[in-house]
Amino acid sequence: MEDIIGVHALLSDLELSRNALIGQIDNASQSVRIDVLRNHSFELVSSTIDAFLVLSDLKSEFCYSDYDDTFSEMLLSDDADLSLIWIDLDRYDVAGQKHLIDRFDKIAQRADIPVLIAPVSRNFKIADMLDTATSKLQLIDLTPLQDRMGDAFFEERLASFTGTRCSPRACLEASRLIGTQAIPAVVRMPLKAIIVDLDNTLYAGVLGEDGVEGVVLTPGHVALQQKIEAMAAQGVFVCIVSKNEAKDAADLFDARADFPLKRSSITKIVANWDFKSDNIGGLETALNIHHSSMLFLDDNMGELYEVRRALPDIKLLWASPDADANARALALFPGLKRRGPVLAEDKIRNADTQANEERRHRQTEMTQEAYLRSLEIKITFDIDRLEDADRITALANKTNQFIFSYRRYAAAQIAAAIKSPDVCVVTARMSDKLADSGIIGVALIERHGDNHRVEEVFVSCRALGRGLDDVIVLGLISVAQLRLGSDVPLNVAFKDGPRNGPARSFVDAHLSKHLEQPYSFEYTFPPAIISVVTPNEEIS
Repeated sequence: MEDIIGVHALLSDLELSRNALIGQIDNASQSVRIDVLRNHSFELVSSTIDAFLVLSDLKSEFCYSDYDDTFSEMLLSDDADLSLIWIDLDRYDVAGQKHLIDRFDKIAQRADIPVLIAPVSRNFKIADMLDTATSKLQLIDLTPLQDRMGDAFFEERLASFTGTRCSPRACLEASRLIGTQAIPAVVRMPLKAIIVDLDNTLYAGVLGEDGVEGVVLTPGHVALQQKIEAMAAQGVFVCIVSKNEAKDAADLFDARADFPLKRSSITKIVANWDFKSDNIGGLETALNIHHSSMLFLDDNMGELYEVRRALPDIKLLWASPDADANARALALFPGLKRRGPVLAEDKIRNADTQANEERRHRQTEMTQEAYLRSLEIKITFDIDRLEDADRITALANKTNQFIFSYRRYAAAQIAAAIKSPDVCVVTARMSDKLADSGIIGVALIERHGDNHRVEEVFVSCRALGRGLDDVIVLGLISVAQLRLGSDVPLNVAFKDGPRNGPARSFVDAHLSKHLEQPYSFEYTFPPAIISVVTPNEEIS
Protein backbone atom coordinates (compact mmCIF):
# COMPACT_ATOMS: atom_id res chain seq x y z
CA MET A 1 0.00 0.00 0.00
CA GLU A 2 2.79 2.40 0.92
CA ASP A 3 4.45 2.12 -2.48
CA ILE A 4 1.23 2.98 -4.35
CA ILE A 5 0.55 5.93 -2.05
CA GLY A 6 4.19 6.99 -2.39
CA VAL A 7 4.00 7.11 -6.17
CA HIS A 8 0.84 9.22 -5.96
CA ALA A 9 2.51 11.65 -3.54
CA LEU A 10 5.67 11.87 -5.64
CA LEU A 11 3.61 12.90 -8.66
CA SER A 12 1.00 15.11 -7.01
CA ASP A 13 2.46 16.83 -3.93
CA LEU A 14 2.71 20.58 -4.26
CA GLU A 15 5.38 20.80 -1.55
CA LEU A 16 8.14 18.35 -2.35
CA SER A 17 11.02 17.78 0.09
CA ARG A 18 14.45 17.99 -1.52
CA ASN A 19 16.18 16.22 1.37
CA ALA A 20 13.79 13.28 1.11
CA LEU A 21 14.50 12.91 -2.61
CA ILE A 22 18.27 13.34 -2.85
CA GLY A 23 20.18 10.14 -3.33
CA GLN A 24 17.23 7.95 -4.22
CA ILE A 25 18.53 5.53 -6.82
CA ASP A 26 17.80 1.95 -7.77
CA ASN A 27 21.01 0.20 -8.80
CA ALA A 28 18.97 -2.32 -10.79
CA SER A 29 17.58 0.41 -13.01
CA GLN A 30 18.79 1.05 -16.54
CA SER A 31 21.26 3.90 -16.83
CA VAL A 32 20.44 6.69 -19.25
CA ARG A 33 23.40 8.81 -20.38
CA ILE A 34 22.58 12.50 -20.81
CA ASP A 35 24.73 15.28 -22.24
CA VAL A 36 23.79 18.56 -20.56
CA LEU A 37 24.65 21.66 -22.62
CA ARG A 38 24.11 24.76 -20.51
CA ASN A 39 24.67 28.40 -19.82
CA HIS A 40 23.49 28.19 -16.18
CA SER A 41 23.64 25.55 -13.45
CA PHE A 42 21.68 22.31 -13.81
CA GLU A 43 22.93 20.63 -10.63
CA LEU A 44 19.94 21.64 -8.50
CA VAL A 45 17.76 19.88 -11.06
CA SER A 46 19.89 16.78 -11.53
CA SER A 47 20.44 16.16 -7.80
CA THR A 48 16.87 14.89 -7.33
CA ILE A 49 16.06 13.58 -10.78
CA ASP A 50 16.69 9.90 -9.99
CA ALA A 51 13.85 9.95 -7.46
CA PHE A 52 11.52 10.53 -10.42
CA LEU A 53 13.36 8.46 -13.04
CA VAL A 54 13.04 5.38 -10.82
CA LEU A 55 9.31 5.34 -11.67
CA SER A 56 10.42 4.40 -15.18
CA ASP A 57 13.11 2.01 -13.92
CA LEU A 58 15.82 4.47 -14.99
CA LYS A 59 18.76 6.21 -13.37
CA SER A 60 20.84 9.08 -14.72
CA GLU A 61 24.45 9.53 -15.81
CA PHE A 62 25.17 13.18 -16.67
CA CYS A 63 27.98 14.65 -18.71
CA TYR A 64 28.12 18.45 -18.35
CA SER A 65 29.41 21.12 -20.71
CA ASP A 66 31.13 24.20 -19.38
CA TYR A 67 28.96 27.26 -18.84
CA ASP A 68 28.92 28.68 -22.35
CA ASP A 69 26.60 31.36 -23.71
CA THR A 70 27.72 30.57 -27.27
CA PHE A 71 27.08 26.82 -26.95
CA SER A 72 30.17 26.23 -29.04
CA GLU A 73 30.50 22.61 -27.87
CA MET A 74 27.52 20.52 -28.96
CA LEU A 75 28.93 16.98 -28.66
CA LEU A 76 30.23 15.87 -25.28
CA SER A 77 30.30 12.06 -25.44
CA ASP A 78 30.04 9.31 -28.03
CA ASP A 79 27.61 7.10 -26.14
CA ALA A 80 24.96 9.55 -24.89
CA ASP A 81 21.31 8.51 -25.08
CA LEU A 82 20.11 12.09 -25.40
CA SER A 83 21.21 15.72 -25.24
CA LEU A 84 19.51 18.27 -23.01
CA ILE A 85 19.97 22.01 -23.60
CA TRP A 86 19.46 23.96 -20.35
CA ILE A 87 19.36 27.60 -21.40
CA ASP A 88 18.54 30.93 -19.76
CA LEU A 89 17.18 32.91 -22.73
CA ASP A 90 17.23 36.25 -20.94
CA ARG A 91 20.98 36.43 -21.49
CA TYR A 92 20.33 37.24 -25.19
CA ASP A 93 18.49 39.81 -27.22
CA VAL A 94 15.74 38.62 -29.59
CA ALA A 95 18.16 38.20 -32.51
CA GLY A 96 20.52 36.14 -30.37
CA GLN A 97 17.68 33.94 -29.16
CA LYS A 98 16.49 33.32 -32.70
CA HIS A 99 20.00 32.50 -33.92
CA LEU A 100 20.63 29.96 -31.16
CA ILE A 101 17.27 28.22 -31.47
CA ASP A 102 17.68 27.91 -35.24
CA ARG A 103 21.13 26.42 -34.64
CA PHE A 104 19.82 23.96 -32.05
CA ASP A 105 17.03 22.90 -34.40
CA LYS A 106 19.47 22.22 -37.24
CA ILE A 107 21.58 20.09 -34.88
CA ALA A 108 18.48 18.16 -33.81
CA GLN A 109 17.58 17.53 -37.46
CA ARG A 110 20.94 15.79 -37.96
CA ALA A 111 21.34 14.14 -34.56
CA ASP A 112 21.14 10.38 -34.06
CA ILE A 113 19.89 10.90 -30.51
CA PRO A 114 16.99 13.02 -29.19
CA VAL A 115 17.80 16.66 -28.51
CA LEU A 116 15.69 18.29 -25.78
CA ILE A 117 15.63 21.98 -24.92
CA ALA A 118 14.50 23.40 -21.58
CA PRO A 119 14.47 27.22 -21.82
CA VAL A 120 13.74 29.61 -18.95
CA SER A 121 12.88 33.29 -19.33
CA ARG A 122 10.87 35.95 -17.52
CA ASN A 123 9.25 37.35 -20.67
CA PHE A 124 10.18 35.30 -23.70
CA LYS A 125 8.25 32.17 -24.75
CA ILE A 126 10.12 29.78 -27.02
CA ALA A 127 6.82 28.71 -28.61
CA ASP A 128 6.72 32.15 -30.25
CA MET A 129 9.55 31.16 -32.58
CA LEU A 130 9.78 27.36 -32.45
CA ASP A 131 7.30 25.48 -34.60
CA THR A 132 6.89 22.42 -32.38
CA ALA A 133 4.81 20.67 -35.06
CA THR A 134 7.76 20.47 -37.46
CA SER A 135 10.85 20.94 -35.31
CA LYS A 136 12.95 17.93 -34.35
CA LEU A 137 14.08 19.88 -31.29
CA GLN A 138 11.93 18.53 -28.46
CA LEU A 139 10.67 21.24 -26.13
CA ILE A 140 10.47 20.78 -22.36
CA ASP A 141 7.84 23.44 -21.74
CA LEU A 142 8.44 25.05 -18.33
CA THR A 143 5.93 27.83 -19.03
CA PRO A 144 3.01 26.24 -17.11
CA LEU A 145 5.34 25.75 -14.16
CA GLN A 146 6.47 29.36 -14.33
CA ASP A 147 2.87 30.54 -14.58
CA ARG A 148 1.86 28.48 -11.53
CA MET A 149 4.80 29.59 -9.39
CA GLY A 150 4.80 33.24 -10.49
CA ASP A 151 7.58 35.31 -8.92
CA ALA A 152 8.72 32.32 -6.86
CA PHE A 153 10.13 30.66 -9.98
CA PHE A 154 13.13 33.00 -10.01
CA GLU A 155 15.35 33.94 -7.08
CA GLU A 156 17.94 36.39 -8.37
CA ARG A 157 19.67 36.87 -5.00
CA LEU A 158 20.78 33.23 -4.92
CA ALA A 159 22.12 33.13 -8.49
CA SER A 160 25.70 33.89 -7.46
CA PHE A 161 25.64 30.89 -5.08
CA THR A 162 23.65 28.36 -7.08
CA GLY A 163 24.71 29.31 -10.60
CA THR A 164 21.13 29.81 -11.79
CA ARG A 165 18.37 32.38 -11.40
CA CYS A 166 15.86 29.53 -10.98
CA SER A 167 14.84 29.13 -7.36
CA PRO A 168 15.56 25.86 -5.52
CA ARG A 169 11.84 25.11 -5.56
CA ALA A 170 11.65 25.78 -9.31
CA CYS A 171 14.59 23.43 -9.88
CA LEU A 172 12.85 20.75 -7.85
CA GLU A 173 9.66 21.11 -9.91
CA ALA A 174 11.71 21.10 -13.12
CA SER A 175 13.41 17.92 -11.92
CA ARG A 176 10.00 16.27 -11.47
CA LEU A 177 8.83 17.35 -14.92
CA ILE A 178 12.00 16.24 -16.68
CA GLY A 179 12.30 13.00 -14.69
CA THR A 180 8.70 11.87 -15.12
CA GLN A 181 7.92 13.25 -18.56
CA ALA A 182 10.73 14.43 -20.81
CA ILE A 183 13.38 11.73 -20.35
CA PRO A 184 11.03 8.70 -20.17
CA ALA A 185 9.25 9.93 -23.29
CA VAL A 186 12.40 9.54 -25.39
CA VAL A 187 13.93 6.51 -23.67
CA ARG A 188 11.00 4.27 -22.74
CA MET A 189 8.11 2.85 -24.75
CA PRO A 190 4.93 4.89 -24.27
CA LEU A 191 1.93 3.49 -22.46
CA LYS A 192 -0.87 2.55 -24.83
CA ALA A 193 -3.94 2.37 -22.60
CA ILE A 194 -5.52 3.94 -19.52
CA ILE A 195 -7.93 1.63 -17.68
CA VAL A 196 -10.19 3.67 -15.39
CA ASP A 197 -12.64 2.81 -12.63
CA LEU A 198 -15.92 4.76 -12.35
CA ASP A 199 -17.14 5.22 -8.76
CA ASN A 200 -15.16 7.75 -6.70
CA THR A 201 -12.59 7.89 -9.48
CA LEU A 202 -14.10 9.68 -12.50
CA TYR A 203 -16.64 11.36 -10.21
CA ALA A 204 -17.69 11.44 -6.54
CA GLY A 205 -20.35 8.91 -5.63
CA VAL A 206 -21.53 5.41 -6.43
CA LEU A 207 -23.45 4.93 -9.65
CA GLY A 208 -25.54 2.01 -8.38
CA GLU A 209 -26.67 3.96 -5.31
CA ASP A 210 -26.73 7.59 -6.44
CA GLY A 211 -27.92 7.02 -9.99
CA VAL A 212 -26.74 8.62 -13.22
CA GLU A 213 -27.77 12.13 -12.20
CA GLY A 214 -26.69 11.73 -8.57
CA VAL A 215 -22.96 11.22 -9.02
CA VAL A 216 -21.06 14.48 -8.50
CA LEU A 217 -18.57 16.07 -10.88
CA THR A 218 -16.24 18.22 -8.75
CA PRO A 219 -13.68 20.63 -10.30
CA GLY A 220 -10.98 18.05 -9.60
CA HIS A 221 -12.92 15.35 -11.43
CA VAL A 222 -13.45 17.75 -14.33
CA ALA A 223 -9.68 18.28 -14.52
CA LEU A 224 -9.06 14.53 -14.37
CA GLN A 225 -11.58 13.75 -17.11
CA GLN A 226 -10.20 16.55 -19.28
CA LYS A 227 -6.72 15.04 -19.07
CA ILE A 228 -8.02 11.58 -19.98
CA GLU A 229 -10.02 13.03 -22.90
CA ALA A 230 -6.90 14.84 -24.14
CA MET A 231 -4.89 11.63 -23.97
CA ALA A 232 -7.56 9.80 -25.94
CA ALA A 233 -7.30 12.48 -28.63
CA GLN A 234 -3.57 11.69 -28.86
CA GLY A 235 -4.21 8.01 -29.53
CA VAL A 236 -4.12 6.49 -26.03
CA PHE A 237 -6.77 3.80 -25.56
CA VAL A 238 -9.21 4.68 -22.79
CA CYS A 239 -11.23 1.82 -21.29
CA ILE A 240 -13.59 1.61 -18.34
CA VAL A 241 -13.45 -1.36 -15.95
CA SER A 242 -15.98 -1.03 -13.16
CA LYS A 243 -18.00 -3.15 -10.75
CA ASN A 244 -21.40 -1.88 -11.84
CA GLU A 245 -24.34 -2.98 -13.90
CA ALA A 246 -23.42 -2.93 -17.59
CA LYS A 247 -26.49 -0.92 -18.62
CA ASP A 248 -25.90 1.73 -15.93
CA ALA A 249 -22.30 2.20 -17.07
CA ALA A 250 -23.30 2.33 -20.74
CA ASP A 251 -26.04 4.91 -20.08
CA LEU A 252 -23.83 7.11 -17.90
CA PHE A 253 -21.82 8.83 -20.62
CA ASP A 254 -24.87 9.38 -22.83
CA ALA A 255 -26.86 10.93 -19.99
CA ARG A 256 -24.15 13.15 -18.49
CA ALA A 257 -23.41 15.79 -21.11
CA ASP A 258 -21.34 17.65 -18.51
CA PHE A 259 -18.68 14.89 -18.48
CA PRO A 260 -15.55 16.09 -20.32
CA LEU A 261 -14.71 12.44 -21.10
CA LYS A 262 -17.01 11.52 -24.00
CA ARG A 263 -18.34 8.09 -24.90
CA SER A 264 -16.81 8.41 -28.36
CA SER A 265 -13.35 8.61 -26.77
CA ILE A 266 -13.78 5.37 -24.81
CA THR A 267 -12.65 2.27 -26.67
CA LYS A 268 -14.47 -0.21 -24.45
CA ILE A 269 -16.63 -0.21 -21.29
CA VAL A 270 -16.52 -3.37 -19.19
CA ALA A 271 -18.94 -3.30 -16.24
CA ASN A 272 -19.72 -6.46 -14.28
CA TRP A 273 -18.92 -8.11 -10.94
CA ASP A 274 -15.97 -10.21 -12.08
CA PHE A 275 -12.40 -9.76 -10.87
CA LYS A 276 -11.00 -6.61 -12.45
CA SER A 277 -7.84 -8.48 -13.35
CA ASP A 278 -9.93 -10.86 -15.47
CA ASN A 279 -11.60 -7.95 -17.24
CA ILE A 280 -8.28 -6.23 -17.87
CA GLY A 281 -6.91 -9.53 -19.16
CA GLY A 282 -9.80 -9.51 -21.64
CA LEU A 283 -8.78 -6.03 -22.71
CA GLU A 284 -5.30 -7.33 -23.51
CA THR A 285 -6.94 -9.50 -26.13
CA ALA A 286 -9.37 -6.84 -27.34
CA LEU A 287 -6.67 -4.19 -27.71
CA ASN A 288 -3.96 -6.67 -28.73
CA ILE A 289 -1.46 -5.17 -26.27
CA HIS A 290 0.36 -6.47 -23.21
CA HIS A 291 -0.71 -5.28 -19.77
CA SER A 292 2.73 -3.72 -19.24
CA SER A 293 1.55 -1.03 -21.68
CA MET A 294 -1.48 -0.21 -19.49
CA LEU A 295 -2.10 2.16 -16.58
CA PHE A 296 -4.88 1.19 -14.16
CA LEU A 297 -6.53 3.99 -12.13
CA ASP A 298 -8.79 3.00 -9.21
CA ASP A 299 -9.78 4.41 -5.81
CA ASN A 300 -9.92 0.98 -4.12
CA MET A 301 -6.54 -0.16 -2.85
CA GLY A 302 -7.75 -3.75 -2.69
CA GLU A 303 -8.65 -3.67 -6.38
CA LEU A 304 -5.24 -2.26 -7.24
CA TYR A 305 -3.46 -5.06 -5.41
CA GLU A 306 -5.72 -7.74 -6.86
CA VAL A 307 -4.86 -6.53 -10.34
CA ARG A 308 -1.16 -6.31 -9.55
CA ARG A 309 -1.07 -9.91 -8.26
CA ALA A 310 -2.64 -11.21 -11.47
CA LEU A 311 -0.95 -8.77 -13.89
CA PRO A 312 2.42 -7.94 -12.30
CA ASP A 313 3.70 -5.64 -15.04
CA ILE A 314 0.70 -3.30 -15.17
CA LYS A 315 1.20 0.32 -14.04
CA LEU A 316 -0.97 1.45 -11.12
CA LEU A 317 -2.20 4.84 -9.97
CA TRP A 318 -4.32 5.31 -6.87
CA ALA A 319 -7.33 7.62 -7.19
CA SER A 320 -7.14 9.32 -3.79
CA PRO A 321 -10.05 11.25 -2.23
CA ASP A 322 -8.36 14.42 -3.57
CA ALA A 323 -9.44 14.56 -7.24
CA ASP A 324 -7.25 17.61 -7.92
CA ALA A 325 -4.21 15.63 -6.77
CA ASN A 326 -5.26 12.73 -9.00
CA ALA A 327 -5.38 15.04 -12.01
CA ARG A 328 -1.88 16.31 -11.21
CA ALA A 329 -0.57 12.77 -10.73
CA LEU A 330 -2.05 11.54 -14.01
CA ALA A 331 -0.61 14.51 -15.90
CA LEU A 332 2.90 13.56 -14.74
CA PHE A 333 2.64 9.78 -14.87
CA PRO A 334 5.58 8.43 -16.92
CA GLY A 335 4.77 7.02 -20.33
CA LEU A 336 1.73 9.16 -21.12
CA LYS A 337 3.59 12.01 -22.79
CA ARG A 338 3.50 11.42 -26.54
CA ARG A 339 6.55 11.88 -28.75
CA GLY A 340 6.22 14.28 -31.63
CA PRO A 341 3.04 15.63 -33.23
CA VAL A 342 -0.35 13.93 -33.17
CA LEU A 343 -0.55 11.93 -36.41
CA ALA A 344 -3.48 10.81 -38.54
CA GLU A 345 -3.06 7.24 -37.22
CA ASP A 346 -3.40 8.52 -33.65
CA LYS A 347 -6.79 10.00 -34.44
CA ILE A 348 -8.18 6.87 -36.10
CA ARG A 349 -6.74 4.31 -33.67
CA ASN A 350 -9.79 4.18 -31.40
CA ALA A 351 -12.30 3.62 -34.22
CA ASP A 352 -10.04 1.02 -35.85
CA THR A 353 -9.67 -0.91 -32.60
CA GLN A 354 -13.41 -0.85 -31.97
CA ALA A 355 -13.91 -2.23 -35.49
CA ASN A 356 -11.63 -5.16 -34.59
CA GLU A 357 -14.46 -6.67 -32.54
CA GLU A 358 -16.63 -6.86 -35.64
CA ARG A 359 -13.71 -8.28 -37.63
CA ARG A 360 -13.14 -11.00 -35.02
CA HIS A 361 -16.85 -11.82 -35.03
CA ARG A 362 -16.82 -12.26 -38.81
CA GLN A 363 -13.71 -14.46 -38.60
CA THR A 364 -15.48 -16.85 -36.26
CA GLU A 365 -18.73 -16.92 -38.24
CA MET A 366 -17.41 -17.11 -41.82
CA THR A 367 -14.93 -19.04 -43.90
CA GLN A 368 -11.60 -17.24 -44.35
CA GLU A 369 -12.41 -16.36 -47.97
CA ALA A 370 -15.90 -15.07 -47.13
CA TYR A 371 -14.48 -13.09 -44.19
CA LEU A 372 -11.88 -11.37 -46.36
CA ARG A 373 -14.37 -10.65 -49.14
CA SER A 374 -16.89 -9.17 -46.70
CA LEU A 375 -14.43 -6.56 -45.46
CA GLU A 376 -13.33 -5.27 -48.89
CA ILE A 377 -9.75 -4.94 -47.64
CA LYS A 378 -7.24 -2.73 -49.39
CA ILE A 379 -3.49 -2.78 -48.68
CA THR A 380 -1.32 -0.12 -50.28
CA PHE A 381 2.48 -0.34 -50.32
CA ASP A 382 4.60 2.80 -50.69
CA ILE A 383 8.34 3.28 -51.05
CA ASP A 384 10.61 5.92 -49.48
CA ARG A 385 7.94 8.51 -48.67
CA LEU A 386 9.65 11.24 -46.65
CA GLU A 387 6.26 12.61 -45.58
CA ASP A 388 5.67 9.36 -43.67
CA ALA A 389 8.85 9.66 -41.58
CA ASP A 390 7.08 10.79 -38.42
CA ARG A 391 4.58 7.92 -38.52
CA ILE A 392 7.35 5.40 -39.25
CA THR A 393 9.37 6.74 -36.33
CA ALA A 394 6.37 6.62 -34.00
CA LEU A 395 5.52 3.05 -34.99
CA ALA A 396 9.14 1.93 -34.64
CA ASN A 397 9.16 3.19 -31.06
CA LYS A 398 5.78 1.71 -30.07
CA THR A 399 5.74 -1.78 -31.56
CA ASN A 400 6.55 -4.68 -29.23
CA GLN A 401 4.77 -7.84 -30.39
CA PHE A 402 5.64 -7.84 -34.08
CA ILE A 403 9.12 -6.46 -34.46
CA PHE A 404 12.17 -8.20 -35.88
CA SER A 405 15.24 -6.52 -34.40
CA TYR A 406 14.14 -3.90 -31.83
CA ARG A 407 15.89 -1.08 -33.65
CA ARG A 408 14.43 2.09 -32.15
CA TYR A 409 14.91 4.68 -34.89
CA ALA A 410 15.07 8.43 -34.39
CA ALA A 411 13.30 10.60 -36.97
CA ALA A 412 16.64 11.70 -38.43
CA GLN A 413 17.66 8.06 -38.95
CA ILE A 414 14.41 7.26 -40.75
CA ALA A 415 14.80 10.33 -42.97
CA ALA A 416 18.39 9.33 -43.79
CA ALA A 417 17.29 5.78 -44.65
CA ILE A 418 14.54 7.07 -46.94
CA LYS A 419 17.04 9.25 -48.79
CA SER A 420 19.74 6.56 -49.06
CA PRO A 421 20.08 4.78 -52.42
CA ASP A 422 21.17 1.64 -50.57
CA VAL A 423 18.15 1.39 -48.25
CA CYS A 424 14.51 0.80 -49.14
CA VAL A 425 11.85 1.89 -46.64
CA VAL A 426 8.47 0.36 -47.46
CA THR A 427 5.19 1.13 -45.70
CA ALA A 428 1.90 -0.75 -45.78
CA ARG A 429 -1.40 1.11 -45.38
CA MET A 430 -4.59 -0.83 -44.75
CA SER A 431 -8.27 -0.01 -44.87
CA ASP A 432 -11.54 -1.92 -45.12
CA LYS A 433 -15.25 -1.14 -45.13
CA LEU A 434 -15.25 -0.85 -41.30
CA ALA A 435 -12.35 1.57 -40.73
CA ASP A 436 -9.15 3.07 -42.07
CA SER A 437 -6.13 1.68 -40.23
CA GLY A 438 -3.54 4.00 -41.79
CA ILE A 439 0.11 2.91 -41.91
CA ILE A 440 0.28 -0.40 -40.06
CA GLY A 441 3.56 -1.94 -41.22
CA VAL A 442 7.10 -0.92 -42.19
CA ALA A 443 10.15 -2.73 -43.52
CA LEU A 444 13.71 -1.43 -43.91
CA ILE A 445 15.85 -3.46 -46.32
CA GLU A 446 19.47 -2.54 -47.07
CA ARG A 447 22.04 -3.54 -49.68
CA HIS A 448 24.91 -5.49 -48.10
CA GLY A 449 27.52 -6.25 -50.74
CA ASP A 450 26.05 -8.88 -53.04
CA ASN A 451 23.05 -9.47 -50.76
CA HIS A 452 20.05 -7.66 -49.33
CA ARG A 453 19.43 -7.59 -45.59
CA VAL A 454 16.10 -7.09 -43.82
CA GLU A 455 17.25 -4.76 -41.06
CA GLU A 456 13.83 -4.34 -39.49
CA VAL A 457 10.13 -5.11 -39.90
CA PHE A 458 7.46 -3.86 -37.51
CA VAL A 459 3.68 -4.15 -37.67
CA SER A 460 1.08 -2.37 -35.52
CA CYS A 461 -0.72 -4.55 -32.99
CA ARG A 462 -4.03 -3.31 -34.46
CA ALA A 463 -3.29 -5.13 -37.71
CA LEU A 464 -2.38 -8.47 -36.15
CA GLY A 465 -4.84 -11.33 -36.06
CA ARG A 466 -6.80 -10.37 -39.17
CA GLY A 467 -5.45 -13.27 -41.21
CA LEU A 468 -3.27 -10.94 -43.27
CA ASP A 469 0.11 -11.11 -41.54
CA ASP A 470 1.74 -12.93 -44.44
CA VAL A 471 0.40 -10.49 -47.03
CA ILE A 472 1.59 -7.51 -45.01
CA VAL A 473 5.06 -8.74 -44.02
CA LEU A 474 6.02 -10.75 -47.09
CA GLY A 475 4.45 -8.03 -49.22
CA LEU A 476 6.65 -5.39 -47.59
CA ILE A 477 9.75 -7.45 -48.28
CA SER A 478 8.67 -8.30 -51.82
CA VAL A 479 8.11 -4.66 -52.75
CA ALA A 480 11.55 -3.76 -51.38
CA GLN A 481 13.16 -6.62 -53.29
CA LEU A 482 11.58 -5.42 -56.52
CA ARG A 483 12.96 -1.95 -55.91
CA LEU A 484 16.48 -3.07 -54.96
CA GLY A 485 16.72 -6.06 -57.32
CA SER A 486 14.64 -9.21 -56.95
CA ASP A 487 17.37 -11.59 -58.14
CA VAL A 488 19.60 -10.78 -55.14
CA PRO A 489 19.67 -13.22 -52.16
CA LEU A 490 18.00 -12.00 -48.97
CA ASN A 491 19.17 -12.25 -45.36
CA VAL A 492 16.89 -11.48 -42.38
CA ALA A 493 18.06 -9.96 -39.10
CA PHE A 494 16.12 -11.05 -36.02
CA LYS A 495 16.50 -10.54 -32.27
CA ASP A 496 14.40 -12.36 -29.67
CA GLY A 497 12.82 -9.97 -27.18
CA PRO A 498 10.53 -10.07 -24.16
CA ARG A 499 7.26 -9.92 -26.11
CA ASN A 500 7.94 -10.39 -29.82
CA GLY A 501 6.83 -14.01 -29.83
CA PRO A 502 4.36 -13.39 -32.70
CA ALA A 503 7.20 -12.10 -34.86
CA ARG A 504 9.41 -15.06 -33.96
CA SER A 505 6.61 -17.50 -34.87
CA PHE A 506 6.11 -15.75 -38.20
CA VAL A 507 9.82 -15.79 -39.06
CA ASP A 508 10.11 -19.46 -38.12
CA ALA A 509 7.16 -20.28 -40.39
CA HIS A 510 8.03 -18.12 -43.40
CA LEU A 511 11.60 -16.82 -43.28
CA SER A 512 13.67 -19.28 -41.26
CA LYS A 513 16.00 -20.19 -44.14
CA HIS A 514 16.94 -16.50 -44.49
CA LEU A 515 18.22 -16.23 -40.90
CA GLU A 516 21.46 -18.16 -41.18
CA GLN A 517 22.55 -16.99 -44.62
CA PRO A 518 21.28 -15.09 -47.67
CA TYR A 519 18.74 -17.06 -49.68
CA SER A 520 16.65 -16.34 -52.74
CA PHE A 521 13.27 -14.82 -51.90
CA GLU A 522 10.01 -15.13 -53.82
CA TYR A 523 6.50 -14.13 -52.90
CA THR A 524 3.32 -13.92 -54.97
CA PHE A 525 0.42 -11.84 -53.73
CA PRO A 526 -2.77 -13.90 -53.25
CA PRO A 527 -5.69 -13.76 -55.72
CA ALA A 528 -7.98 -10.75 -55.64
CA ILE A 529 -9.80 -11.57 -52.40
CA ILE A 530 -8.15 -8.40 -51.15
CA SER A 531 -7.02 -5.36 -53.09
CA VAL A 532 -3.24 -4.89 -53.12
CA VAL A 533 -1.74 -1.71 -54.54
CA THR A 534 2.02 -1.67 -55.17
CA PRO A 535 4.16 1.12 -56.61
CA ASN A 536 4.89 -0.83 -59.80
CA GLU A 537 5.30 2.30 -61.86
CA GLU A 538 8.09 3.40 -59.53
CA ILE A 539 9.75 -0.01 -59.48
CA SER A 540 9.73 -0.62 -63.23
